[in-house]
Amino acid sequence: MKILYVDDELLAIRKFEAVAANLDAITELHCFSRPEEALAFARSASVDAAFLDIEMPGMRGIDLAEALTVLDANIRIFFVTAYDQYALDAFGVNALGYLLKPYTLEMLARELDKARRMHKKPSKAVYIQTIPSFDVYIDGELYPITSPKPKELLALLVDRNGGTVSSGFAIAQLWEDKPDDEKTKALYRMTLKRLREILAAAGIEFILSAEGSAKFIRPDTFTCDYFQFLQGDAEVSARYNGEYLSEYSWAEETNARLTNLKESRENAKGW
Repeated sequence: MKILYVDDELLAIRKFEAVAANLDAITELHCFSRPEEALAFARSASVDAAFLDIEMPGMRGIDLAEALTVLDANIRIFFVTAYDQYALDAFGVNALGYLLKPYTLEMLARELDKARRMHKKPSKAVYIQTIPSFDVYIDGELYPITSPKPKELLALLVDRNGGTVSSGFAIAQLWEDKPDDEKTKALYRMTLKRLREILAAAGIEFILSAEGSAKFIRPDTFTCDYFQFLQGDAEVSARYNGEYLSEYSWAEETNARLTNLKESRENAKGW
């Protein structure tokens, strides 16, 4: 399991690292003393469970827990505290439990077992194609998205490569001929709602997340030829013939960058 541990005290971090080293269930452990850094990490990487100290300067553990669950509702939250009066608050943010300091190896193992039993079934393998056009594949099979605007919104999110998309930006791209008024905002909200329903029906809602009112996709949760191209994948680069998300005019700017990038790579090789 991939575990996040956040505590403003260095000694507490060292203690958790020492105890966690004895548990095979923990395959990755990422420790932070600043909640903001932990939140930034969770935004770009998947985490199975988070153990959070409650009393920290600035952002409290309870506030961090709420922010983490907004990013990914599947993160299992545990609080680490010396004050058991916080237990009620812990369950108030859907935490699985809490570790009362000083905790033991057995206590940590018991909490991890809770997370493991609550963990969802293995995620489906998602492949998103952008070259030459946009399609979604789940476990190797094409997953048809027949609603045009939700499909285009997903394509826009993929094009941002993990960057956030505000409602204003999405409206400007998807409804460029309409004013950014309440009627168009309602269209966007309906489109977003429909996209969430489509992803949930396919069991791949985990690829979409939020930061406040802005939305973003989680690039670490699926494979995409666009990302592979940026990383220099030879097979995808060879397949790219100047067409990227060809059905969407707003993708022309990215397409131009991909063309220039491919030419630069070929020139560097002396082709």
